[in-house]
Amino acid sequence: MRLMALLGLLTTLASPPLTALTYYSEQNLPFNGLDEQGRTSGFSIELLRLMWQELGQEEEPIHFLPWAQAWYLLTQQPDAVLLTTARTQRRASRLQWVCPISHSRIVLMARADQLPTIQRRADLLNLRIGAMEADVGEQLLLNRGVPPSQLMTVPSMDRVVRQLLLARTDLVAGNEVMLRHQIRQLGYPATQFVTVAVLAQQDDCFAFNDAVDPAEVARLQQALDKVRQGPAFRALQARYQDQLAPGNQAPLPEIE
Repeated sequence: MRLMALLGLLTTLASPPLTALTYYSEQNLPFNGLDEQGRTSGFSIELLRLMWQELGQEEEPIHFLPWAQAWYLLTQQPDAVLLTTARTQRRASRLQWVCPISHSRIVLMARADQLPTIQRRADLLNLRIGAMEADVGEQLLLNRGVPPSQLMTVPSMDRVVRQLLLARTDLVAGNEVMLRHQIRQLGYPATQFVTVAVLAQQDDCFAFNDAVDPAEVARLQQALDKVRQGPAFRALQARYQDQLAPGNQAPLPEIE
């Protein structure tokens, strides 16, 4: 028994300490943000707390910034982590990832009273499209050849939705769950807005600067995998089920 206890102690002492990381997020509930009392909240943040608990690690501060600034710091700061980040093909090789937090559709949405017909990329070329600066919606549109002059980018998702409400844009692009959350927050019925096309479907993840120690990323991935198999994760999913529910799942055009 003494030998086993000693071996356990030596194993603990030999384990490398957790690497200090700097966590960034934007204000984009229901995934992550500050609630009305100024407390960190959201599905991704609560999932991260479960991962820290699994590792026996104290909670780290999360710094809330506009998305474009947080994205820039992720790509430049060697200890940076950003949540919640869409893992697209173009982003995949530039960063390290812990996945999945959830799975989302990046969509184009319009007002129900003014529906443009969108079947292919060419149908976008005469429309004004709102998006959040440096967000996946903007990046996917640029990747698909939509000229920057057609994009009306703003710093936050609520302003993206307001542009559509005020008819300053014909469409908006972004994570469907986040767009619909902002519509509810602004007090508008969901029936006034229609998802008209899909730009991509991908995992939402924790993104790490490429300079972060891969062993630390692997340790957090193992913690996520373990948490996702347990009852606390199922309870978390149940609490956020209504907020994370996708919109109309009828087949939609996919813009490639």
